Amino acid sequence: MVAGRRSSTKSRSASSSAAQWDEVGKAVKEGAEELRTLTTHSALYEWAKEHKFATQSMFPKFKTELSKRLDIDYDELRSIAQRERLAQIEASAADGPLVELWAAGDDEVASYAVCGPEGLVAWYGEFFDDDKIRKEGDQNSADLSAAGKAVFLAGKVREELEVDALTVRIHVLNHHVRSGDLMRAALGAGVVVEIDVDDDTTALDWCREPGSKSWRETKLERLVATASADASADDDGQDDTAPDDDGSDIDHVGDQG
Repeated sequence: MVAGRRSSTKSRSASSSAAQWDEVGKAVKEGAEELRTLTTHSALYEWAKEHKFATQSMFPKFKTELSKRLDIDYDELRSIAQRERLAQIEASAADGPLVELWAAGDDEVASYAVCGPEGLVAWYGEFFDDDKIRKEGDQNSADLSAAGKAVFLAGKVREELEVDALTVRIHVLNHHVRSGDLMRAALGAGVVVEIDVDDDTTALDWCREPGSKSWRETKLERLVATASADASADDDGQDDTAPDDDGSDIDHVGDQG
């Protein structure tokens, strides 16, 4: 009986997938003339959204049908747009501020911390279960998620300073964390990411501290490297009574397609 139910479930899944392929293929064929006029991945994604194809199961089929029927490479168009946007950010950030952050995750206690100059803790707490980067039991993903939060925080500094772009230097303990892994977050935040691997454990130590601190409680100007010497000591570094901050904003940064 169990085997029969499994077989039935598999059959329904295959039938649903076939129906999705047919639906997407028909729509792309009928909309071919319009789709050929869309020259960016974002425009193609909006078309997919309008036709309810921007879902986890439907969108890969949409991209395949674009390539098969119209010779449109969605992923290449996205890569081109990302490279162009990155070049713009790098040019704008060349003479802009430098934000310096230390980031670490601790998989064992499911927590993260991001610190600024002079040991200032800017943001720390526990990972939420729906964190899109950190995977339980994977220390590399914990460190990468913490670095992603640092990128997000740098973007908030950029907004506070009202500059077009800036550079963020993120100090990590894990050599598996690379700037390329953070590109989507960097593009969304409008920052250039530099990764420095060193042995400073300040952020890692804060992963074991009780309580939490939201980035919203931090004076963002204090995270600018050149301003650290003149910044007033408005934060004492710890606030165990602060409400939890889930860090979910970082999950919305980056390409939506």
